[in-house]
Amino acid sequence: MEIAHITQVGVVGAGTMGAGIAELFAEAGYAVIWYNRSAAGLQRGLARVRSNQQVLIQHNLLTPADAEAALARLHPTHDLEALASVQFVTESVAEDLAVKRAVWATLEPHCRPDAILTTDSSGLPITAIATVIATPARFAGFHFPNPPQLLPVVEIIKGDGTADATCELLLALARRLHKHPILVRKDVPGFVLNRLNNALIREALYLIQAGIATPADVDCAVTNCLGIRWAFTGPCQFMDLVGLDLAHAINTYVFPALSDMHGPSNELRALVAAGKLGAKSGAGFYEYPAGKAQSIIDDRDDKLLKLLQLKAQAAT
Repeated sequence: MEIAHITQVGVVGAGTMGAGIAELFAEAGYAVIWYNRSAAGLQRGLARVRSNQQVLIQHNLLTPADAEAALARLHPTHDLEALASVQFVTESVAEDLAVKRAVWATLEPHCRPDAILTTDSSGLPITAIATVIATPARFAGFHFPNPPQLLPVVEIIKGDGTADATCELLLALARRLHKHPILVRKDVPGFVLNRLNNALIREALYLIQAGIATPADVDCAVTNCLGIRWAFTGPCQFMDLVGLDLAHAINTYVFPALSDMHGPSNELRALVAAGKLGAKSGAGFYEYPAGKAQSIIDDRDDKLLKLLQLKAQAAT
């Protein structure tokens, strides 16, 4: 398989990630065979795509005509046989190893023998999923962060059996989607994005559990400082700019004091046990009355697009 041969892609799953990924490929000009078990799920996914597109239109990143053309490239189906002609497949179902294995055990026999097969898993070992794949050389991780239609990065994860040629093809495909590809050379849990993300989350949970700072103050530190600064200089370049000697000195006394928790904090366990699961249940670290979570997401996406536009201007 070569990059020029990929004209039709398959997307499996119609949740938040599946919808964003299907939208992304369609807006990039690919015909998308979009599979989900239920017609109702596909209808919800299509509604999500239309909502996503309105955000892009409002920011002058997509014209109404291009949005309609992309929608016309989406071909929803609940028949696995429809995936028989695609050259590339990406799966975005529940983040559960047993579920993903079951899906691929059923899905692979319907795919072309030369199709590239990928999972959007955000951290499960690619090699473990690939145990049910007859030809693991063509199977890899192709992980988009949420929201996939907005964030300009994708991880390509090489499983133990993944061929180098598969990774090279996926790097090229990511660039055709106007993404910055990250090649994860070793199949480690969490890959790159979620290892970095969860390292910060672990320390945040520790600071809250130890009574050092409130959830609101921890969030304030990230949204009003770290998140802004790291949008333009990552941690390695940040150390270069402040001086590696200073970074070395700070590491020497801060690292020993950092959290080494090997599981969720007590407060997080208590919230989950109480059924306080965050926005989905109406309460977590914060309260979420009806409509608040969607308002936060809408505001996040609006600010995210403004930041991305600013970064694009800075790069020119």
